[in-house]
Amino acid sequence: MPATVPPGVFWADDIETLKHDPEVRLAAAQVYLPLPAAFREAATALRALIRARSQQSADGSDLLSQLHLIAAQESFLLATPHIPGVGPCSNVAATIPRQVWQQLRMPYEVTGYLYLPLLDWTDCRWLVAALGEPDSHCSAQAYHQDVWDGHVA
Repeated sequence: MPATVPPGVFWADDIETLKHDPEVRLAAAQVYLPLPAAFREAATALRALIRARSQQSADGSDLLSQLHLIAAQESFLLATPHIPGVGPCSNVAATIPRQVWQQLRMPYEVTGYLYLPLLDWTDCRWLVAALGEPDSHCSAQAYHQDVWDGHVA
């Protein structure tokens, strides 16, 4: 457990105290990936950063790309709720080395937004406005099925 979390404090409660500092909240959430709640916290922090850039009339396309990547990584690791003979998908996600799933390409043009459940309606609208409509939509797990199958078997 990172030294920033006081003893006896649940990490998600600690991150909640950072809601007024989305950059620190994002960094804290990334430490706990691939936990499902960490993906949600990272997305929440990215949305706050995107809104802040928008209010300053600054370009937030890098943050939108990061939001898409977080949503695609979450889709890759957690799209299948239960795997027969293995258990919850979080069991498999915990066994896939971080450097494996973090280095997978998740092109917006292919994965799109429809099968990325972490994205909400506003996120999708932002993505389309910034990047256009993707060529297709698929879950990141389907896109990288061979990698997923290699870790489930």
